[in-house]
Amino acid sequence: MRDELLTIGRFARLCRLSVKQLRHYDDTGLLAPVRVDAGTGYRSYAPEQARDALTIALLRDMGLPLSGEARYLFRAGSVLGDLSRIEREAMRALSRLGSEARA
Repeated sequence: MRDELLTIGRFARLCRLSVKQLRHYDDTGLLAPVRVDAGTGYRSYAPEQARDALTIALLRDMGLPLSGEARYLFRAGSVLGDLSRIEREAMRALSRLGSEARA
């Protein structure tokens, strides 16, 4: 599994997010990395987390503040907004991740 993990920088680029955003999502409990190196503090993400990262970004882009109820709804697995748009964005990101992994 270790070979499948992505550094925070690579994951951020593939999901079109900033490293700062991903750190914020981790700090607020929205999207925790699957691994944090105890010595360096480096965060690593699994390709499967792209869907969650894109969902959070889409909710933010739609103007929904990611606090309080929205945070609870996201953690509970509810999807707000346009489901087909979220699905398309997630599939594009997963496709990019797959292409990068094969390269």
